Amino acid sequence: MKKCLTKSLWLIIAALLVVSCSKEDGVMDSSSRSDKLEVSFNFFEKSISEIESRAGTDDVAQAASPWITRADTDGKKNLSECKQITELEVALFPENKDTMYMVTQFSTDKNFGQVKLYVPRGNYKMVAIAASTDTPSKDNKVSIKSKTEVVFPKNVVTDMFYTYQDIVVKDREESQNYDCILKRGVTELLLDSRQEPRPDYIKSFKYTITGNCGNVFNPSTGHCLKQATLTRTYDVSGDRLKAKRFTFSIYFFLGEDDVTDITLTTQSIDTEDKVAKNLSFETVHMVKGKMTTYKGPFLSTHSAASFFIDSPTIPGSGFNTEFE
Repeated sequence: MKKCLTKSLWLIIAALLVVSCSKEDGVMDSSSRSDKLEVSFNFFEKSISEIESRAGTDDVAQAASPWITRADTDGKKNLSECKQITELEVALFPENKDTMYMVTQFSTDKNFGQVKLYVPRGNYKMVAIAASTDTPSKDNKVSIKSKTEVVFPKNVVTDMFYTYQDIVVKDREESQNYDCILKRGVTELLLDSRQEPRPDYIKSFKYTITGNCGNVFNPSTGHCLKQATLTRTYDVSGDRLKAKRFTFSIYFFLGEDDVTDITLTTQSIDTEDKVAKNLSFETVHMVKGKMTTYKGPFLSTHSAASFFIDSPTIPGSGFNTEFE
């Protein structure tokens, strides 16, 4: 009798462990079909435009070949046709529950941009993030923490597109399909220093951005979750980069759709670790989904510089400024 009770107890414990393993860090199992309904999502874009150049590796920003995101500009395109998008994160949040159903896709996956989930009937909030993460992987990808918090790898934001919408799963329908249109959630500040080759005495370049902006995204508002100081240093030293001409693409989130209080400071550092050049720009005007270009000699000790806002690819913000 005692042996039977012991065996029964172990069976109960094992069953509880199986149930608990279906939920890890609030992420529910969406692959099991038992007592669940099929919901399919097809992700499309209508706002993704060509990007002329992008940052290079984590350490170096260089002009690159054009990224063609679509063959034409009419109608919506499947996500797999948008060549700069490398990952898709989709999360369904059940109403009044602190859990979520999560799916991750990489651009190398078959049927990229087409997602199928099995979830109980009910009301959900969906967060979907499509990003141009450099070589995405399990350990290097965008993380949807909640309906209000999305974090990027190493806190470095890349070009991204998103949707935040209500989803209703009804039990009277065997399967349900949703077509989801993505829109750009970032702003881009492009620092264009291609008018000058990198001076031999410069080894690194640093920028700092402050104001109503941040690097953590809030899908429910379409803006940054909180204000943060953004800074990054690029290594531009070495013979392989001698006389190279650089652009630095900086993506981040705004606190509102239209922000005028951004401050940008840059430093070029010489081979003796001394600041060779300081530049400061106040009241930088940034617009969500659009690009601002500052053009001038960021690296050399040339005393004059000029910048303008131009956008041959991402739509322009409509403001021009020059200074000496």
